Amino acid sequence: MMNMMRDAQYAGSWYPKDPDVLRLLVTESIEASKKRETYQKGPYRFAVLPHAGLFYSSAGIAPFFTSGLEGIEKILIISPSHYTNLPENLLVSAPLAGCRTPLGTVESFNLANTQSQWFSAIQSEHALEMVLPYIAAQNSSVKVSLAMISHFSDAEAIDNVARSLLDELGQGELEAGRTAIIASSDFTHYGPRFGYTPYGNRAGGMVKEDDLSLAHLLVEGRVAEAFAFCASKHSTVCGYAAALLVASIAQRMHCNGWVADYYTSLDVSSSNDANFVAYSTILWR
Repeated sequence: MMNMMRDAQYAGSWYPKDPDVLRLLVTESIEASKKRETYQKGPYRFAVLPHAGLFYSSAGIAPFFTSGLEGIEKILIISPSHYTNLPENLLVSAPLAGCRTPLGTVESFNLANTQSQWFSAIQSEHALEMVLPYIAAQNSSVKVSLAMISHFSDAEAIDNVARSLLDELGQGELEAGRTAIIASSDFTHYGPRFGYTPYGNRAGGMVKEDDLSLAHLLVEGRVAEAFAFCASKHSTVCGYAAALLVASIAQRMHCNGWVADYYTSLDVSSSNDANFVAYSTILWR
């Protein structure tokens, strides 16, 4: 299989294309994260980070990078697939040589099951791209791998994929912090635009309660309960499968996690829109 380059498809639309403007956005968001009450010094091994355009998601992505990437050699980013239907319980990836960003190219490493048939899906997926400028901005030699998973059939399937991934990445590499895993996921999408309006005018408080309940289940490694929670709520958390997978591995590694941030698109835009998306940042060390 020929390794291909992934282009920065969303530069200039979902985030700045100008390198100086983008670097300033990255730097300022990281510095702001260090001043939050929820800040805990890293390094971090696992994370759930948002993936909206950086106008919305930079505040949620930045906490992972507050301690830099020293000691980390590889980062696996796992997202849902927004544009390509994937079979349930299947983690897919494509053979990549690297990922281009306005701040330089990030080299790649490939998973064992990589297949070129998934390259177009990997190229078009915004949920994989938003974190890449943050990695490139570190001027490090970290290599990345990009993968997608959209749905699980049951808790046993989560356990099976987590076990397989842990074996491939190497428990020793994860324990030493040389390999890190990021799940790319926004939380509840609420409003008529998303076909999800179970709480009517009480949406804000009820959605936050739901999202933080799910976030704490993930933090505590209660993966089967988190899966059942998403199913019972008909959840619109788009990257729930990736988040469940990372939480399962973090629990196996006996990592300590916490909810580092929670906010919605309305908090950022100060809009009265009936539609909004929630974002939660979860970190494990």
